[in-house]
Amino acid sequence: MIDWTRLNDLRADIGEADFADVARLFVSEMRERLVVLAADPNAATGADFHFLRGSAANLGLSEMVAACNAAEAACRVGKTPDIAAVADAFATAIIAIATEIPGLSNNI
Repeated sequence: MIDWTRLNDLRADIGEADFADVARLFVSEMRERLVVLAADPNAATGADFHFLRGSAANLGLSEMVAACNAAEAACRVGKTPDIAAVADAFATAIIAIATEIPGLSNNI
């Protein structure tokens, strides 16, 4: 579910002082995009899931990355993406990493 090595590599790359702010920004942006997608699923594009996948990959949210890959692939072939699967993977991952990121639990 979580690639802890990737998450800790991000922490090491940007430094402990900035890590929580950057992680909260990623989470906030992903949450905002998911709210928009849930409100109008028919407007979802591959670019939406590409964005979400990149943010999820940076934080090591491996199940969300897989769900975004599937959703992006569905968009490429004209099928309806499984937004619920992406949202569920996001919610599960955020709960799993919340204790590692100060202030993140306030956004759950």
